[in-house]
Amino acid sequence: MEKSKKTDMSFIASMNDDLLQNILRRLPAKPFAFASCVSRSWNIVCNHILSLPKMVSAFSRNPDQLKAVEEAIDKALSEPIRPDFVIANVTCGNMEDTLSLITKRVGTRAPVVVSLVAGILGKEACNDKAVEVKHDDTSHSFAILLTVGYLPGINVDVVPVIQAKEESEAMIGDKFVMDIRNFMSEVSDHAAPACLMLFGEDTHATEPIIRKLDYAMPAETIIVGDQKGEFLHKRANEVRTIQLHKDESRVLAGLIFARDRHRPIEAGRVQFHTAISRGMSRVDLRYKVANAVNSLPRWPATLMTAKRIGEAEVLNGEQILDDIEASLLGNPLWEAGPYIGVMKRRKYSVGLEEKPKIIGSLVFHQVTGADEQYLTVKGAGIKTGDHFQVYIPDLRLAEASLSDVSSQLRNMMSKPNRQEVVGGFVFAGSGRGDSFFGRPNADSSPFLENFPELRFGGVFCDGEIGRGLFVEEEESSSQGCLHVVSSVYLVVSYACS
Repeated sequence: MEKSKKTDMSFIASMNDDLLQNILRRLPAKPFAFASCVSRSWNIVCNHILSLPKMVSAFSRNPDQLKAVEEAIDKALSEPIRPDFVIANVTCGNMEDTLSLITKRVGTRAPVVVSLVAGILGKEACNDKAVEVKHDDTSHSFAILLTVGYLPGINVDVVPVIQAKEESEAMIGDKFVMDIRNFMSEVSDHAAPACLMLFGEDTHATEPIIRKLDYAMPAETIIVGDQKGEFLHKRANEVRTIQLHKDESRVLAGLIFARDRHRPIEAGRVQFHTAISRGMSRVDLRYKVANAVNSLPRWPATLMTAKRIGEAEVLNGEQILDDIEASLLGNPLWEAGPYIGVMKRRKYSVGLEEKPKIIGSLVFHQVTGADEQYLTVKGAGIKTGDHFQVYIPDLRLAEASLSDVSSQLRNMMSKPNRQEVVGGFVFAGSGRGDSFFGRPNADSSPFLENFPELRFGGVFCDGEIGRGLFVEEEESSSQGCLHVVSSVYLVVSYACS
């Protein structure tokens, strides 16, 4: 027996690095972690294997929540990886149980965000086939998308927005920006993150905070996310999620990707890229809000009257809706419901450190009804004097835009300094999917066409966050970070030094 052990150890010691590396790179994450502790030479080989970044997603569905989460974790950790962050998107179930199980399996070092979403798209853990599932068609089956990332040279953590009852949106917005800047000063030589991934609650406070963040962050910072949902989070090196005090509520969780000041000089560079597939076209109807009444219950709405641009007559809700119906007569997408795109020109600053600036942002609100007094739309923050246009979902525009996104990704990989794509994620509007396009996996097609082996993931949202620029006719340039009926693509790539 003793001789057999010595023979085994002698064989292991005699393996050259190429053979050892070929064996170790096939190990799941946990055995790989154990292998890195065997000896100094093994640790060097393991570190070489993990010199490249990785971001993998695994999708699982099962009536049993525990089994679905376990399957997704097993798939995501089926290859060598040291998790820098974990994102779990679920369609139903207990988020605290999901967070607890992930922390138990992955450890406390990595920050974790668990969010409740309108649907999931990605590759199934059991067969690697691309699928998409909406909350309404899961047949009461629990579904989870688990995304695990290892990004050397990038420091990742969660910065939350928690609102106390007495705190205004301006106060918590300022605090969020300052918390991000403080985190950057601790870990990076850069003033702003490379990327921000946001997960919001369905509350009226979310929109103005995202718009303030869009104002405060420099143009090179990528911002993507899901505006309206529910979430739990755990920061790096914490054991569990924070417990809220009475009269506190969650607003946003920001996953911050900061370039680490201690990144080795010889290490390559992780890059973040975005592309947006839009699915809304304008109708030639322009109005100015004559009167706006904002209600702020759990689900905020705005009641309004309006004037056509250049006219004095004030129109009530039914008159505005008649205008819209007349313009959309015969359009099959009228049934999906129109939106109004409101140009919100607001003053922005962070604390008292700078002079406020007026920035215009285009924000979409879905029309939900009308009567002899008011037009009713979802959401708050609309003021008397704001201008708006009517928008409707447009299938042809969405198809053309998807093709453009696919071309952008193809061109990115054909450049002379070609980068390796190591991860992808999409935030797709809940109004899209196979019921909108009439074919499966349309929103996944830019990834499937260009990177068929990529283990990407994505979610369906009730409000997509993606930094872009809108240029309106008769309007100066305005920022746009909030979208509907769109798909926002995040691509993570790597270039060697």
